[in-house]
Amino acid sequence: MSLVDEVRQWTDEAFRTLEKAKLLSSLAQAVLESTDHILRDQLPKRLDQAESLMSKVKNYQANVTALMEHLRSKVVNGIIGPHTTAINELLVPALSDLDTALDHLKATSVPLYLINDTNTSALFKLSDFVSYDVIEKLKGNIAIYRSNCDKGRQLLEAQLDKLVDIAQKNNSRYSRCSRVYESQVVAVQLVMRYAQSTSLPQGNSNIVRNILKENASLEQELVSLLEMLTNHYDQCVLAVTILKGSSGNEVDFNVLRNDAQELPSVLKEFGSIHDIIMTNESRAAKFVDQRLPHIESVINNCEELISSYARFKNEDIVLFVLLVLGCEEIFRSNSIEAKSDSGKHTAELYADVVNQLTYHYTQFYDIYHQKYLTELHYEQFVYPRRFLKHLNDFLNGSLLRLEEEESERRRHWLQKYGNFIPKDFVLPGEYNQPSVVQVISEGLDDIQSDTAAIDETRLLDLIKLLREAQS
Repeated sequence: MSLVDEVRQWTDEAFRTLEKAKLLSSLAQAVLESTDHILRDQLPKRLDQAESLMSKVKNYQANVTALMEHLRSKVVNGIIGPHTTAINELLVPALSDLDTALDHLKATSVPLYLINDTNTSALFKLSDFVSYDVIEKLKGNIAIYRSNCDKGRQLLEAQLDKLVDIAQKNNSRYSRCSRVYESQVVAVQLVMRYAQSTSLPQGNSNIVRNILKENASLEQELVSLLEMLTNHYDQCVLAVTILKGSSGNEVDFNVLRNDAQELPSVLKEFGSIHDIIMTNESRAAKFVDQRLPHIESVINNCEELISSYARFKNEDIVLFVLLVLGCEEIFRSNSIEAKSDSGKHTAELYADVVNQLTYHYTQFYDIYHQKYLTELHYEQFVYPRRFLKHLNDFLNGSLLRLEEEESERRRHWLQKYGNFIPKDFVLPGEYNQPSVVQVISEGLDDIQSDTAAIDETRLLDLIKLLREAQS
């Protein structure tokens, strides 16, 4: 074979090899760019998105948790707790005390002779003189108030339980999402962070860094080999031109021959590089495919949680706050025209009114037993006797002596001086001496009646009976 034919053969082989190399290089470059895009752009962006969303979710979780604790404390400790305490410790005992006081009045009979209306033969109890219509109206209003508050309390507790249930579900979803984020996403973030650094922590291996670094080297090798093949082909074309005598340049045919003999090995090296790049793509794809689902899961869960948190805050909690405000108004309402801003709970205000009634009727009971009958006996029998005694002592004692002394004085004066005064004058004497002709008294009927002794004995027996009953 002539040198010209041999050089032409080298040229054809160089062209075919260069075309194959370009094809392999093009395929490899596409894979390199795809791998680089996945590892340097796509994956980092998804990681950044996951991190950003997770940060928002953490803020939402902290905010909602604090808000729920505030609402729970307000409802349990600020509304229901004080109301229940006021009802159980103030209002219920007050109502019980009132009933006890009324029972005492019901158990105490009142004799007819103590009643002004003597035209009745009815049997009376102390309770017959109680304004039961007022008490029953008050108790009815209290019952309505307690019923409304119980309904409000039950509704508050039910809605609070629903809120807590939603919050707990969100919290469980948040915990699961956070665990996946910490166990999967954070680990990938560390890998990607160290992949960009110039050095790794001692003893650590980084697959992403290795792939990117190796692909960069392989890309340079491809460029170098492609340049070498291009140069060899150009030299072959130049050699053909020289052999035709149309060029004055020189070519080392021995070098061309050796290079031509190396073409299969160079093409093989291209194939090896292409295979390594494809392997790296598979490694990168495997790395991403194993981790991206977890990242996507975190992203999706975070987006759902953010929507759930927003709906929870803007709808559920807002409705609950409106319910709380409405129930607070119910708990503050009362029918006794007491100011709601007095600082006292409504149940305490009701208890105050009930306690006032209890005090009044307890005093009624105690005074009737301990003071009223005694005072009545004193005014009807004891004092009138004292009065009569003083009156009798006065009329038959000092007053009588005064009259006798005055009468004697006048008689003596007339005897001594009367004869010296003409009869035409008004003379002193006994005829116009002041004297008691008639004594009219009132309020003594009780001791002057024919039944005075019986009436007094009856009253004293009642006093004795009541004292014995209380002792």
